[in-house]
Amino acid sequence: MKNVRRTWTRAVVVVLLCLAGAGTAFAQGQGNGILTGTVVDNAGVVPGATVTATDAATGLIRSAPSNDQGVFRLLSLPPGKYSLRVEMIGFKQITLDDIMLLSGETRDLGRVVLSVGVLSESVSVTAEVTPVQTVTSQLQKTVTGDQLTMIQVKGRDIFGMMKILPGVVDTTFSRDFASWSSGGGLSINGGNSLNKNTTIDGVPVGEEGGDGTTHITPNIDAIGEVNVITSGYTAENGRQSSGLISIITKSGTSKLKGSGWYNARRDAWNKNDYLRITQGAEKPFFKVNISGYGIGGPVVIPKLINSRTDEKKVFFFLSQEFTDDIRPTSVIRTNLPTSLERGGDFSQTRVTSTNPAINGTIQPIIDPLTGQPFPGNIIPANRISPVSANILSQVPLSNSQAFTTIILPR
Repeated sequence: MKNVRRTWTRAVVVVLLCLAGAGTAFAQGQGNGILTGTVVDNAGVVPGATVTATDAATGLIRSAPSNDQGVFRLLSLPPGKYSLRVEMIGFKQITLDDIMLLSGETRDLGRVVLSVGVLSESVSVTAEVTPVQTVTSQLQKTVTGDQLTMIQVKGRDIFGMMKILPGVVDTTFSRDFASWSSGGGLSINGGNSLNKNTTIDGVPVGEEGGDGTTHITPNIDAIGEVNVITSGYTAENGRQSSGLISIITKSGTSKLKGSGWYNARRDAWNKNDYLRITQGAEKPFFKVNISGYGIGGPVVIPKLINSRTDEKKVFFFLSQEFTDDIRPTSVIRTNLPTSLERGGDFSQTRVTSTNPAINGTIQPIIDPLTGQPFPGNIIPANRISPVSANILSQVPLSNSQAFTTIILPR
């Protein structure tokens, strides 16, 4: 039993490591950002200073030295809130807190000024809230995860939130909930809906040359932020000529967190419209239920990995949403086989036609072996396939006396 348990434990660890590697691979695309700046003092630039960025949520740490011109660049940083620490012998340590880094953003912190002192002394600076983009020429707008869940819009369709951004037009009539076609109908800067590029964690998911939708539509609570680039694209943001919608999903953090939600809409909660009231008609039946959950945190396996304290960390995040939409639809009428016809008896099957000469007459069922109608217009039991009979048993019985028209090939 111990060997079996050990084997299963190793298998779980391999799967988790593969998932962690996949997540890292996805994040290395358009989801990552860059922090840059210049370390200076009263006399000029400061080369060789150690610059360290720490993600407050996951504890991720990235370090880099300033170069000969005092410039530092911290690459491959997932979006999040960071604190930046700058250290240099002979100078006071300086810390910049609450630095928000968005997906795909290159944020220039400008001049970080060191003061002469010892490392035991420190200076704390709060980062500016709305920095001016001076590093790249691209025009982009971002919707954060908090905004997605706090802004009141109809339904829970992530693509319905894009119309609150400048330069984005949504031509979709109704967005009651997310569906496979949610990504269609969005136009960026007047471009065709087919010419926009949509990515999730850096992976393209757009339908090219089709209807302009996406292959995947994640639920709102599974999304960390959405970045829309409308113009001034950099080299990595090509592929389509209109615009880019970059969706970044949430990640687990150093703390185990979870959420659940339930949304409901009912016809009883809405007043009947004026035209129906004047006609004496009741409100149409309407019932929508949307429920879901999300959970994420550090991966902890006793004696193998503890992502809370270990230097190397693995996080997980899982989210699902369920949509139950019930509303009236138009009545569809179709021909279904009657009880007699299921047994091969077509003696009561009549033709429905606009030609009065044949309308209402018995529809002859032709025997393909003889080319003549079956005697009595009844197919013998030994000529009916058992497989076909089983399939017919799954078809609902007809609920009216409408004539049916059935023609067998000769």
